[in-house]
Amino acid sequence: MKGLICGGIAPHGFSVVPEISGEEFELFKPTRDAMEKLGKIIMKNKPDTIVVLTPHGLRLREYNAIYTSEYCRGTLSGNGKTVALEYKCDTDLAKEILKNAVEENIPSVGCNFGALDGEASNIEMDWGTFIPLWFCKDKNYKPEIVVIGPTREISLDKLVRLGEIIGQVCQKSDKKIVLLVSADQGHCHDSEGPYGFSETSKEYDDIISSIIRGNDLSKLLDIDMDLVEEAKPDSLWQMLILYGALKIKPMHGELLSYQVPTYFGMTVASYKAVK
Repeated sequence: MKGLICGGIAPHGFSVVPEISGEEFELFKPTRDAMEKLGKIIMKNKPDTIVVLTPHGLRLREYNAIYTSEYCRGTLSGNGKTVALEYKCDTDLAKEILKNAVEENIPSVGCNFGALDGEASNIEMDWGTFIPLWFCKDKNYKPEIVVIGPTREISLDKLVRLGEIIGQVCQKSDKKIVLLVSADQGHCHDSEGPYGFSETSKEYDDIISSIIRGNDLSKLLDIDMDLVEEAKPDSLWQMLILYGALKIKPMHGELLSYQVPTYFGMTVASYKAVK
């Protein structure tokens, strides 16, 4: 099977990475266990490329950032320890997604840094990309990646259309491709957190869990944007792109875990192609 073969939704809280979790190791265990399960589901399919949608990479006002650099490298530090990742980017797939998005007037920019090509063509990997990929490991091989940073300043229907474009490009490819959504849910679960407390975070998270369980991501478009603003998630925009891709390649979603270990909600879900 080629094209989109599976997908997932994964959070990006630092302490889910065991090597840097310190005293929060046990606190994040339910999410970590689910992340390990998701990683195994993804890697058993031997993907050629993993497309990561991240809210914490390059953030271009009113434009989606599509990385066209040859490499994406990064480190993550916590509790006196540092871990590192390096990936070769699938520039052909990235440029094809970019070309089609621009042709359909979906505001998007190809992004590079350093040299035009080669080892010095590298964009630093953000934690939203790093943490989900940390659990997608195989000692025998490493897939390439495409990193996309959606903008929140265009209409939601254009994000859905970007997802459809990604799905169409992937389905035309002779590669096996995974679409991985990096997303944390509401950020106002704790009055001592950086965003304070709002009961809307639980309300938003409950809606997201229900939508995933019901296998109907179209309902993301029905969420009140005032609720989104108050709950302060960083998930909606990437999930809308996933919805668009699933309109092209239907997949069945499974909620693997939901947890609020600190001030933000963490959801893990897998998506498997419908046969």
